Amino acid sequence: MRTPPLFAAATIPVLPISPSARIHALNTEHGDLDAAIAALALSGNADDLTLTRLKKRKLQIKDEIASLLSAAIGDGVAQAS
Repeated sequence: MRTPPLFAAATIPVLPISPSARIHALNTEHGDLDAAIAALALSGNADDLTLTRLKKRKLQIKDEIASLLSAAIGDGVAQAS
């Protein structure tokens, strides 16, 4: 006989987000990271690894924004044709 788990994994529905809402959220995160990187660099208390990770995440966000914008432009061109 199998013992049931103490905590059952809840299934949380993931709602789709529009590309424009995703771009807005990414732009906000990108700006927040920019401010955090600048503040850490000025404080002199930041280690290189932390700064490198923050900068890498900022670049990933920039790439995702570019990809979403490119897809949106491509969709717009395809719909207009």
